[in-house]
Amino acid sequence: MRIKEGQIFNLMDTNGRRNDVIHALQGYLTILDDIQNAKKMRWASMPDSFAQYEFYRQAIERSPEVFVKHGPYDKLMEKIKKFPDFNEAVETLDLGWIQRNYMSYLDLIHQFDLGVEDRARHYTSNLVKLGFADEDRDITPVGKLLLDPQKIKKDGLEMLLPVDGVNIVYLRQLLKLRLFDSDGERFYSPFNLAIFALLKRKRLSENEFSELVQGLNPYSDFTNIEDYVVNYREGDIVSDIQIDIPEELRTQEKISETVFRKFYKNRKSKTAVDVYWEFYGRLWNYVHEEKNSEKLDDLLTFYEDNRAMLNKAFGRGQNIFWLKTGDRPSFTVFDEQHPEILTGHTNEYLFTQFSLSKILDQIREYSDTTRRIFKAAGIISFHNGFVELAYRELCSCIFDLEFIRSCLAGNLSKETHSGYRNHREYEGGLYSYYCEVVSLSEILKYKNKEIAQVEYHIRREFPGRSLEEIPFILADKRKREFALFLERSYPAEKVKEILRLFADRTNDKQIKEMVCQDATVPTIYEYIVGIAWYYFSGKRIDLLGSYNLTLSADFEPLVHAGGGQGDIVIYEKDKVVMLEATLMNANSQKRGEWEPVLRHSINLKVEEETAKTGREVTSFFIADRFDYNTINIWKAIAAVPLQSTVEKDKFTDNVVIMPVRSEELCSLMDRHREYDGMITRVHDLFEVDKVSFDMNWRDKFMEKVIDDRADGLC
Repeated sequence: MRIKEGQIFNLMDTNGRRNDVIHALQGYLTILDDIQNAKKMRWASMPDSFAQYEFYRQAIERSPEVFVKHGPYDKLMEKIKKFPDFNEAVETLDLGWIQRNYMSYLDLIHQFDLGVEDRARHYTSNLVKLGFADEDRDITPVGKLLLDPQKIKKDGLEMLLPVDGVNIVYLRQLLKLRLFDSDGERFYSPFNLAIFALLKRKRLSENEFSELVQGLNPYSDFTNIEDYVVNYREGDIVSDIQIDIPEELRTQEKISETVFRKFYKNRKSKTAVDVYWEFYGRLWNYVHEEKNSEKLDDLLTFYEDNRAMLNKAFGRGQNIFWLKTGDRPSFTVFDEQHPEILTGHTNEYLFTQFSLSKILDQIREYSDTTRRIFKAAGIISFHNGFVELAYRELCSCIFDLEFIRSCLAGNLSKETHSGYRNHREYEGGLYSYYCEVVSLSEILKYKNKEIAQVEYHIRREFPGRSLEEIPFILADKRKREFALFLERSYPAEKVKEILRLFADRTNDKQIKEMVCQDATVPTIYEYIVGIAWYYFSGKRIDLLGSYNLTLSADFEPLVHAGGGQGDIVIYEKDKVVMLEATLMNANSQKRGEWEPVLRHSINLKVEEETAKTGREVTSFFIADRFDYNTINIWKAIAAVPLQSTVEKDKFTDNVVIMPVRSEELCSLMDRHREYDGMITRVHDLFEVDKVSFDMNWRDKFMEKVIDDRADGLC
């Protein structure tokens, strides 16, 4: 990815930015896969292809809670309905008809690119930035791996890290990510800078971290990066930036409101500029006219009434005036505390503050998405306003500080060992280095000697333990940390409160505020259902190891990992319990959940029977409400043999799928002593007489019908 000088990079295009970043990228990739592989569409706009229109249509259909407003699309659909033949061609995706008749609908076809196809290109550009698709929107090898992370082959270093497949894919890509200058030669690696900074300093504030990572670029001077990182303090990123003062502001006279509004703008709020103008007037009066307590009070009162807005506009991320609300020092003391505003160059001072604050604000705005993407790597913790490396002991062994230092910035054309002369060779194309599947050891250029050294350092960190034991030690430690996290962040009563909120989808915003802004509400539902079941089991199950969710280093849910498994699969010595959780309403359940829930239940039971584990398998279908068909079908299937969808020659019977409502699960949380007994009673409920079932009943029936008809004809 190339950026211009002075440009602040972003890892997700403005028009496609959203809180549930990882879910969005996964969803966009899934849609792209459907369009290209299932529908066989070439990535192009109308009339050459329906691909970009179809991408946008599916995006808003899959995430209605995100794409609430889509005016251009709605208007286009209304216009299309006025032309029945054209409308039918669009509904049936009949590209041949469109191409034969496009001259008659040139204006209509042109409108596809105004708020529909152009947005599809914006959203998919985010996949390109992270190497999941190339410029032509063909899915790259690493993109295909993200679609099915179960296929990932972890190397020795990756096996040590207690993170899942999705985490590993993002870790690899972020380590490879490079931002290039306009010539495509000089580069900056933000994730390597993040690791370097967190190795040098155990902890950074989120603002310091964001400014360091987001504020640097390929044009920055990295000569003394060690000192810069070690000594960095909030706001330093803009301290060396020189602001060009417009000629109209190079005056010691008070400027007119017209001139003021020419240079002080706020694209999000017109009323904000009114506040800026009022503040300027009061500041000017205090600095340039005879000072008195009344003018100072007027200035400070207005500031206090608009503190947040004015600090953001002129404070460079901090308070403009370092006074407690209501404090009114003498103007002599005030002047001593704030000498920078008394130079007499008020116009230049205020414009400089405004410009630097704007840059800092943009850095922090873009860093919000960067932070969410960095979370997906699973090794950086963002907690209580601070940032640090998770598994620090292990990471300090795996990541060689000097090597990371050499990777965080450089010039490709001068790196003879890299093998790449410019950004095109590094990231341009479906099978370029950036888009290929490359393991952590390969990215770090570790050969046998380096790996042996890493192993030596790890043994020193974990004395008396073999390398084979370390993943289990870390996993057990993380499990204990997760239990403490649940006790602290999700006590039982809070879980019940959240679980009850899912009944009304107007509570979605509140749910995300209570749990995690980075995940979708359906993903959060799975997460909370798992915690509720943890309490129902008497806290005895390994919930962390049972989730099929990708979590951050801080145990926050990010995205459902997929891969054809149940939402939560809990293995114990004598039983396996699978939980399938859905927020789909009763009607949608029949269409969207029956098949996958049944498939997962059958395959899990066949898998256990094939392995001869002797464990009893029970599935629970958790939802807010059910229709009677759902309830009765789950009861009825226990009576018939069912075929595995993985191994077609294998069958099982007495598949138990018990529906449980959210409110009922709340009640079960208080009855952990009845956990085992309840599961036994469920099986008793579903138990059917083991009558021999004829697998050929249908064929025999049809043969008899046909034979009887044939006899009749004779």
